[in-house]
Order: sequence, then C-alpha cells, then structure tokens
Amino acid sequence: MADAERGGFRGVIFDMDGTLTVPILDFDRIRNEIGLPPGRDLAAQIGELPDSEKRRAWGIVERHEAEAARDQTLQDGCRDLLVACRRIGMRLGIVTRNVHEHAASLCRRFDLDFDTILTREFGPMKPDPAPVLHLLEHWDLNAEQVLMVGDFVDDITCGQAAGVSTCYFENPGKPCEGGNPTWTVHSMGELRAILFGQCEELSV
Repeated sequence: MADAERGGFRGVIFDMDGTLTVPILDFDRIRNEIGLPPGRDLAAQIGELPDSEKRRAWGIVERHEAEAARDQTLQDGCRDLLVACRRIGMRLGIVTRNVHEHAASLCRRFDLDFDTILTREFGPMKPDPAPVLHLLEHWDLNAEQVLMVGDFVDDITCGQAAGVSTCYFENPGKPCEGGNPTWTVHSMGELRAILFGQCEELSV
C-alpha cells in the first residue's frame, strides 16, 4: 500500500499566491498591460514572445507581484496548519512562479518556516514537473509520500506529472478547470483534515 494511503505523507509542497495567501493578483489586468489576449496561461504566453518583449513582459509581471507582496494576507488557518505539520516532522516546500525575493519576504513577514523554496529563478516552471522532482530528490522522499497543493490547474498538472498526490485549493468563484486533482478543498481546515487524517499515525 502506498505511504499516502496508509497514513504517511512526509512532505507537502504549496503554491504561494492564492494558496498560502488570499489571491489578489489580477492576471487579466497584467495580460492587458502586456498586450496579451485573455484566457491562456500567462507564463506560456510570455514564453512565446521575442526575447526583447519577454524582458518587458516579465518586468510588468514583477511590478504587479511587488505591489501584491505589500498587501498579501495569509489564508485563514494557514500558519496554524504549517506549525502543526512541523510539529509532526513534515517537510514543507513552496513551488511558485513568483520570484524568490517575494517568497522570502512572505516567510519573514508571517514567520513561516519552509525547508525549500523554489521560485521563477529555479528554471523550469509549473506545469513542468522539474521543481517537484527536484524536491523529491532533495528531500529523499518517494512521490507517494508527498502532496502538492495549489489553486491553479498548472499546480495539479505539475504534481501529477511528478507522480505525487494533488490537492486543488478552490478560492471563491475559481473552480478547477481540468487536471482531476486527488482532492479539492475550500479552506485550510479542510486541507488539515486530509493531512492529519493521512498522517494520524505520525502524531502518536
């Protein structure tokens, strides 16, 4: 039986914006400022631009991210959940398409403790499974021992491609569009029930 099935998640990987934090980035506004049509993945759209346009586009993205970083708030129950996971020895990671500066700032601001943070500077970005595969190797864990949590289909696709269980964090009005995650939750409380149901034997 897989570790996750018998109660053995040993690590959780979180997306940042919209998962750990309440979503405030307006991606349609960012696309409009860059001059891109709505509806498609923003990073993929930027990747198709000429190199000179890519630099301008990422500059616009980074400006919006910096503005959002100043106003970020955690999802209700987020810090308590992370502390509880730490208490039973779980590995915790962030895989985000944001930059390291903003991820590190979030952790300092809210006193969050993560083992590993992989950001845009890492290289391959979600939905590429490379960041999750890197964490599995770095943590010396099997895919069955790790859960990927995110609020966008690329988080689910990334986790599935790496072989880990996935959980879609559904913010109000933003259902998962494809991906077929292992679980869908609407709050940190629901996520906690999944993790601690799966990990009950670890807390004994």
